[in-house]
Amino acid sequence: MDVLAAFADILAETGENEPWFIEAKDSNPASELQRQMTFLSMLGQLGPSCDVLAIPNAGKSSEWERIQRWKEGARAGALDLLITWPVHLPGHGVFLAEMKNGKSMPTPAQCDRLNRYYRMGHGCGVYRKPETLITHLRLAGAPIREARI
Repeated sequence: MDVLAAFADILAETGENEPWFIEAKDSNPASELQRQMTFLSMLGQLGPSCDVLAIPNAGKSSEWERIQRWKEGARAGALDLLITWPVHLPGHGVFLAEMKNGKSMPTPAQCDRLNRYYRMGHGCGVYRKPETLITHLRLAGAPIREARI
């Protein structure tokens, strides 16, 4: 099953209106950073051949810093994580994820990015639970083993 077909099945179950996955809000008080750190730890243990690049895109900056970042390639709506893994045949091995706390929603610029990546055929979505992102990476073909309890 290809990535888009797998996500079509997931989206049919969630009833969301977006073509990409967005996890339901929750009452867990963990911050976005705490959730992202938990995901990185889990992926390091369960999928060591995966590579993750965090894309710093938040925080206050001066006008000069904002212009410098734009010149360097920073763009509005950049998602938090670029996750890649080795593939044996040409194709996927790329997934883009936006981590959110229990209440926040993606910005309009992030929605534009998610739509763009989805149209390009990449797995992408908005996640609150690290376990959900791990499951979706497995569905997308990432070499991630099951957690031992």
